[in-house]
Amino acid sequence: MKQIITITTDFGDGFATSQLKVIVAGLGYDGYLVENHDVEPFSIIEGAYGIWQLVKFCSPGTVHLGVVDPGVGSERAGIIIKTRNFWFVGPDNGLLYPAAVADGIERIWKVIDFENVSNTFHGRDIFIKEAVYLALGEKPRGEEIEEIKKLRFQEGQVIHIDHYGNAKIWGGETFGLPVVKTFSDVPEGSPLIFNGSSDLLELVVNLGSAQERFGLKLGQVISEL
Repeated sequence: MKQIITITTDFGDGFATSQLKVIVAGLGYDGYLVENHDVEPFSIIEGAYGIWQLVKFCSPGTVHLGVVDPGVGSERAGIIIKTRNFWFVGPDNGLLYPAAVADGIERIWKVIDFENVSNTFHGRDIFIKEAVYLALGEKPRGEEIEEIKKLRFQEGQVIHIDHYGNAKIWGGETFGLPVVKTFSDVPEGSPLIFNGSSDLLELVVNLGSAQERFGLKLGQVISEL
């Protein structure tokens, strides 16, 4: 089986993503790239959810790269995490933590900067290179550390909003809405809760947008509707 690298970013456009692919090709990697560049800009919460979800379906040895990095160029560190089954590479801002801790963190390294690193594109200049080196079987380049920034999803927190305005909610709160199996179990335009494909509760409006109906925002913690 070919090696897999997953890439989760908020880049959104081909200008940035194409540069990552050029680096990958230049380093001689010929495995699979699984890419999601549609994270809401600056949303570490949604990026963390996306990586956490991808991990469920990946074979052992997969390298997970996350680049949602509003602190790029600052003093925040770059990190590599080794868990029981996977590698994680990205900024130390909590982005990697939910998925890594779910698989069991074994070791952590602080990335040692490469030469010719830009102030604003560490995804291209540092992180994608580290991900490829790991996928090719090389050892982490850095100094081992013990502590990283921890991001924990909160009860009632909106961690993803899809194209239809459906909101994935962390925890078991149903906000007094009917809990059903699918959209059509309530009349058109009515709100509902169901257990979605991510095994999380989703707040939905049948043939409508829960995001618009309730004014939802990513990262928001809902106490009542």
